[in-house]
Amino acid sequence: MSNQQPSQLISLQQDGLYLLDFNKTTSLKLNLPFTLPPPTEPVCILHCRGIMCLTLEGHNDLAIWNPSSKEFKRIMMFNSRQTTNPLGFGYDRFSDDYKIVTIIDRKTFIYTFKEKSWRESVPRDTSLDCKFKNRTGTVEDHCMYWIADRSHIKNPCKENTILCFDFVKEEYKELNLPITCKQKFSSWLGVLRGELYIIEHYPCINNDICVWRQKSSDKKIKKWQSEPWINMTKHLKEFKNFEVVFACIARNDDVFIVVKDTRNGDGKVMVYKAREKFIEVPFGSSLKGFRCMSDYICQ
Repeated sequence: MSNQQPSQLISLQQDGLYLLDFNKTTSLKLNLPFTLPPPTEPVCILHCRGIMCLTLEGHNDLAIWNPSSKEFKRIMMFNSRQTTNPLGFGYDRFSDDYKIVTIIDRKTFIYTFKEKSWRESVPRDTSLDCKFKNRTGTVEDHCMYWIADRSHIKNPCKENTILCFDFVKEEYKELNLPITCKQKFSSWLGVLRGELYIIEHYPCINNDICVWRQKSSDKKIKKWQSEPWINMTKHLKEFKNFEVVFACIARNDDVFIVVKDTRNGDGKVMVYKAREKFIEVPFGSSLKGFRCMSDYICQ
């Protein structure tokens, strides 16, 4: 990997947060001004413009932390102990303000840093009658994106889509998913060079992975195009029983995945190099016990 293409992720492990540098293959434990929840409790990690937003123990409040400037503050959640509702964190460039969004019972609530309070933003909306494959979604520019899963609804009025919340207009819009992504497979939504992508894992189809990118057919219309599928069974023969728990794309288009051995819980970070094979990224510390990994914090 080129040193001109920084690839850094946050890894949430049993004993704290680690900054993983894929160029230097190093793992640095971060000195936190707050205490993380116990390993038995889920944690949401969001980031925007170098600032991190994390749920704390009990999900009663959020930690807002800038690792570079060391600035830190707490924000009370709108409704405490909400461990499954989607969260979003983004920047409104027109009002020059950071905003947090959450969806509770098909209602949308916004917290703005300038107002320092929560308020209802969007009235109850039937389009929000869905589950979210990734609670935290991904942010790009001034919009938050989640994959909206409606497969549990009998005769849904809409198909599975990508739900987009605009932090400037404070309104929703929906984007079509690739056809295969509407099925029940593991999926990860990300942003690379200002464009959305989806990585899908198909465990029932030779453990294949497929990368979908949005391609412009003209200045206004975009459509999803898939790249050649990656056969995981072929490339990861040493893993007989594994689960893909995270996937993303680096700036140099390498595909990173985190695989967990379902027998002993051991985790490994693998990179698909030059569209040829997977190799392990040899970090200095073990990843055993990690609970999740966030997207890039250095865009």
